[in-house]
Amino acid sequence: MIEQIGGDRRAVRTVETGLDALRRSPDFRGPVEPLDNHEHVNDHLALIYESREEQFAAAIPFLRQGLELGERCVYITEENPREVVVEEMETRGIDVDAAIESGQLSIHDEHETYLRTGRFDPDDTIAFLDETIAAANEEFDGLRVTGEMGWVLGEDPDVEDLIKCEGKANYLFDEVDGMALCQYNRERFPADVIRDVISTHPHLIHGDRVSHNSYYTPPTEFFGPERPEQEVDRLLGTLREQTEAKVALEERERHLHRHHEITADPDRTFEQKVNALFGLGCERFDLELGAMARVDVDADRVEIEYVSGDHDYLEPGVVLPLSDTYCAATTDGGVTSVTDPTGDDYEAIAVRTEFGFDTYLGTLVEIEDGPDRTFFFMDSDPRDRAFSRDERTFHRLMGQWVKYELERHYRERTLERTVDRLEASNERLEQFAYAASHDLQEPLRMVSSYLRLIERRAPGELSAETEEFLEFAVDGADRMREMVDGLLEYSRIETRGRPFESIDLETVFEDVLDDLQLRIDESDAEITATSLPRVEGDGDQLRQVFQNLLDNAITYSGDEPPRIRVDAERECDEWTISVRDEGIGIDADDPGRVFDVFDRLHTREEYAGTGIGLAICERIIERHGGEIRVESEPGEGATFLFTLPAADSGY
Repeated sequence: MIEQIGGDRRAVRTVETGLDALRRSPDFRGPVEPLDNHEHVNDHLALIYESREEQFAAAIPFLRQGLELGERCVYITEENPREVVVEEMETRGIDVDAAIESGQLSIHDEHETYLRTGRFDPDDTIAFLDETIAAANEEFDGLRVTGEMGWVLGEDPDVEDLIKCEGKANYLFDEVDGMALCQYNRERFPADVIRDVISTHPHLIHGDRVSHNSYYTPPTEFFGPERPEQEVDRLLGTLREQTEAKVALEERERHLHRHHEITADPDRTFEQKVNALFGLGCERFDLELGAMARVDVDADRVEIEYVSGDHDYLEPGVVLPLSDTYCAATTDGGVTSVTDPTGDDYEAIAVRTEFGFDTYLGTLVEIEDGPDRTFFFMDSDPRDRAFSRDERTFHRLMGQWVKYELERHYRERTLERTVDRLEASNERLEQFAYAASHDLQEPLRMVSSYLRLIERRAPGELSAETEEFLEFAVDGADRMREMVDGLLEYSRIETRGRPFESIDLETVFEDVLDDLQLRIDESDAEITATSLPRVEGDGDQLRQVFQNLLDNAITYSGDEPPRIRVDAERECDEWTISVRDEGIGIDADDPGRVFDVFDRLHTREEYAGTGIGLAICERIIERHGGEIRVESEPGEGATFLFTLPAADSGY
């Protein structure tokens, strides 16, 4: 990371040291980590290459990254002419002219640098690098230098002097804003020199990999009298580390596999899975107890929910002050560990003084729409080493699974409650509609009966105006009864529908045409259809949808004989059915209104009907998991489209 200081273009390095930069670069792969037990190890690397392509594939991105970070960059040529280096830089994304003009980049040969006194002098080379670093830091964010080392072969210097120079460079680049990459052509240098180069560089680049050099030997050891014995120790140590790393990798894979087996087991309950994870975690972390607890930070409260095995103090249901437990440390987020209670200011905490726990590894599990948890492991003995990154990552993995499962449980429970409320609401609605229908039908029938009785008992005695009033009243009562029947039918779509099954729409459509045959003949309607598919649904309700849509198409055909076309088109797991007519159409502002209950677009004098037919169609299609809509323009007809699940969709 680079922090800007005021308006100055210079920056202060924090995280972005050379090794950190390489770790983030897409051009290099490898851990790029400092070596253990070598405090002077720094940003001094060796590039071992076998071809020009391999050389520039590493050296040019190394410099390009330095330019992007605002560093002073220097390339020292020997093996390749300057023009070749410039061409490679430009090919690989560096604006050479601009970088040189700004003073950020310079290209030199060996006679201007390593051999500036006419011969190779290790002390003079170190002095040159020291001067270059100091000059770079006055104006830029640091120095990045790379040099082709083939000049060594021509000058025939003492190889020991070269290696001593490389060793001194390790100390030179320690704790300064400088980074060096020495380039060695494996095809030109003798194998024993390459071996010594490898031994004296803490990090190596070969291909696109930056290697953490386990064979690195500090200069004091490399040139010391006990070098052979120390080399043997280093080789044995490397073998031991490789074996331990292989064993650790196998253990990690075994634990991950076991974690997957537990969490993916469909026959285990959540509690059984949690207890199995406790056992796995105790084995992985070498701790004696696993537990999960509800946490309420505001109330300073923690309640044990699950715990592995039997314990004298901790068991499900036990409530403790959060501040008296290690769990309080997890509330800042992430995986928290305690391995030395006295050194971590937990010496007097109750979970230690009363329960006897000295080691803790836990994480906060934040639950959306539910109480937060802590998932943790403890031990009564203090731990003599910190928990590794792999251990903390594995613990975080277990916590993420707990979070996923609990949130899924809460969502399912919320959904179940919502469904229950909807079912109860629908049942009450149906009961209300039935009661309203029954209670309203009787007085409506009575009104109609008495009005007709008056009409029959006084034939010829009533004035024309009175007879007209009676006709209006009877018609109003009849229409009211039809609306009540429609409302009752609308309320029963969900509760009185049949179970879904494979339905042949072709058969349904033919049945509807038979029912409408009289209207078709009277209106001289022409109805055509493509081959209709099989769908999953309720045959009776789908028959009603077709009947309502076709009846409307005939009704609103205008002055011309109705022309109606029914089509079907499949998309993925559903069919889109369209019913198109050439009638009067619908105003662009009204398409949504046609599906509203009792919302009519025309007066009763223009067109008869209750205004509930399309609302019933919409409710039926929604019950089938589909959608219905209308596309229309006034005078251009209307097309009603609705979707249904295909019979082979696994609905």
